[in-house]
Amino acid sequence: SGADDYICKPYSPREVVARVKTILRRCKPQRELQQQDAESPLMIDESRFQASWCGKALDLTPAEFRLLKTLSLEPGKVFSREQLLNHLYDDYRVVTDRTIDSHIKNLRRKLESLDAEQSFIRAVYGVGYRWEADACRLV
Repeated sequence: SGADDYICKPYSPREVVARVKTILRRCKPQRELQQQDAESPLMIDESRFQASWCGKALDLTPAEFRLLKTLSLEPGKVFSREQLLNHLYDDYRVVTDRTIDSHIKNLRRKLESLDAEQSFIRAVYGVGYRWEADACRLV
């Protein structure tokens, strides 16, 4: 019982939707993802918050790191923007789903600078994003 949030007038419908989605994210439990392929060119070291592709270090922001981990642990699975937001922000801040697009753009640019031949993240029209490369190796 009690209020989790409030909005002062005037407000935009997008603000209402973003805040409702934030509250709903709190209600959904996060499931643990399984460790994947031990021979993968993508290595993710969670304890050091580092990632590398074919031995080349990736300089990632915390948001990009979490996105990379989420997508690469389940290659081929399509994640909606909302699902990615749930993995990205565990402190339930209010953000729009288009925030994911910006992070994906930056992550793609960094990955493609290391391997221009590889397709890493593919957009699925009207749904979200999926990891196209091999699964990652967690360290």
